[in-house]
Amino acid sequence: MKEIGGFLIKNKNMMWTASICALAVLLTMFILNTVLGLLVYYFDQSQSIFWHQLSPYVIILLLLIIGSSILYEFYVFRSGGHSLAKQLRARRLSLIESTPEEFIALKITEQLSERFLIDTPAVYVLPDEVGVNALTAGFLPRDIAIILTWGALQNLDESELFGLLSHEFNQILSGETADNTRLKILYSGLTTFSQWGSKVAKLGFSRRGYNQPQKFETILVALGGVIWLAGSLGVLITRFIKYLTLGSRTFRNDLKTKRLIQNSANIQTLLRIYVHHAGSQIHSEYSESISHMCFANSLSPQSWMNIHPSIEQRIYEMNPGLVQDLQLENLKRLKNQPLFGLFRPLEETNAEYHTPWSSPQPLPLLRLSPISFAIKDAIKPLNPEVRSSMQRPELIERALQTATGSREVMVAILMIRQYREFIPAEAEVSRAIIEALLHLDGRVHLSIFHEACANIGGMPATIARQFVTKLALIIQEDGEIGLLDALLLERVKYELNLLPAHTPTALDEVKPQIVRLIDALLHVQQINSDNQLTVRERILKKILTVDELDIYEEISDEPIDLAEIVHDISGLLLRDRLIILGIAELCLWNDRIITQDELDVLELLYWRFGFETAEIVEQMQKKNSLMIM
Repeated sequence: MKEIGGFLIKNKNMMWTASICALAVLLTMFILNTVLGLLVYYFDQSQSIFWHQLSPYVIILLLLIIGSSILYEFYVFRSGGHSLAKQLRARRLSLIESTPEEFIALKITEQLSERFLIDTPAVYVLPDEVGVNALTAGFLPRDIAIILTWGALQNLDESELFGLLSHEFNQILSGETADNTRLKILYSGLTTFSQWGSKVAKLGFSRRGYNQPQKFETILVALGGVIWLAGSLGVLITRFIKYLTLGSRTFRNDLKTKRLIQNSANIQTLLRIYVHHAGSQIHSEYSESISHMCFANSLSPQSWMNIHPSIEQRIYEMNPGLVQDLQLENLKRLKNQPLFGLFRPLEETNAEYHTPWSSPQPLPLLRLSPISFAIKDAIKPLNPEVRSSMQRPELIERALQTATGSREVMVAILMIRQYREFIPAEAEVSRAIIEALLHLDGRVHLSIFHEACANIGGMPATIARQFVTKLALIIQEDGEIGLLDALLLERVKYELNLLPAHTPTALDEVKPQIVRLIDALLHVQQINSDNQLTVRERILKKILTVDELDIYEEISDEPIDLAEIVHDISGLLLRDRLIILGIAELCLWNDRIITQDELDVLELLYWRFGFETAEIVEQMQKKNSLMIM
């Protein structure tokens, strides 16, 4: 009975869809016939506007065009989603020939297929689309295809890509994918004329790589424009019908996806599109016909009657306070912006912005000399396995077995890093633990710190904030702060669930923070001051424009919040984060041995920016070995 009921509901929905499509066709034919009737009436006033001597020919011609288009689409879609991918000129992804970004997309698709017990759909990419978007098409499990834009693969990290693909799987599981594909076929009769116009107009533009103009290009562009204009009525009516019938389902799908995966990964995807310069727009002649199939608007945000609400509305619907928090984050960043970047409209808000933890005031200056132990220790980084297995005093091992002891060990290590061998008499930490640590190789301290950090256990939010504040006061006791200590504090905040929420950012908004991060990286290096300035200039030339170089020519001596800076940069696009890390590696460690402190900073920086660290540490260790040889 359940299967029969589902079949009836499915047929009922299909009849409703077909009826709406038929209504759209009739409305289009009526308007076109009436417009032509006005022209006929101008020459022969005895003719009726609504039914004239040309009406039968117009109706027959329109029915032929619309019917032929629908029949052709049925033929094209004989292979389901694969046919649409071919129509859009998408490239299929395969594990054998995939790039790292493509491999992640394929891996997530397989994981979701296993999780929901369905056949793994094929994954395609639109190679020329820089917007962040995706769509799913097909009728049966074997012919379903997920089509991603190039921008989605290049700009989303793994969690954001997981949110995007989860939305597509929600459509597959709910049967919406098959319904969307049928809609694409049924409405093709109204949109195909404008598609023909776009194709003809494109023939008039010079192909990429050819400087010589093509013959009759002006005629082709003009002819394509006329054809597109003639088909624009069908496009508007189709868009209007879709807006009325499908406009409310986006919010529902967002909430269903969030419940399906039991996390907010799809919100992170929306946040990324919110700050992405190209948004979600797809620049294709088929963008109109596939608009209802996409994750977000495939058309321009300025288009009338978009099926999908704006990204800001979708974020607000899922988390009302998040949009206001984003606006206040942008206001907060303006204090670091150059003067010429401040002249832009801002949305006013009176909401109260709450952060779980903020750096203690007054903020410190950037430490201009690195904290490290003996040079021989600093220049020879230990292998991670050797480092974690080195013999430790029994007192330290006992302390690491309890949360209280682990916290005390962490406090002691940070004190030793700041004061080296001088520990204040009023320090609230066991002298025995300090003595035991001082007799160890200094390179082992951070390995112990990470182990202690993992053992501190859960704390109430108030106590956790107090503990993090205590550590922050230690590392900026002398009014200065270094990058390694700030990253260690970030690790503690992560363990205590005090890291701020993931907030995507645009590159132009955080260039001041990138410059401060580069300065902080340079002051971890075991190189002299003159070379530091040369390296700094070389790095900034790869990141900033010529005009911006003049603004950041001198190293700032203003108070600094390294935690906020690292958080802002961690919200950049995936490729932007990789570019910054790649430039830092190339300019800092390409021609010299990496020290233990530098390796610790690099590992923590990769972790804080959302990347796996084991591989980069292994690569640096191998490079060190080759350079020593």
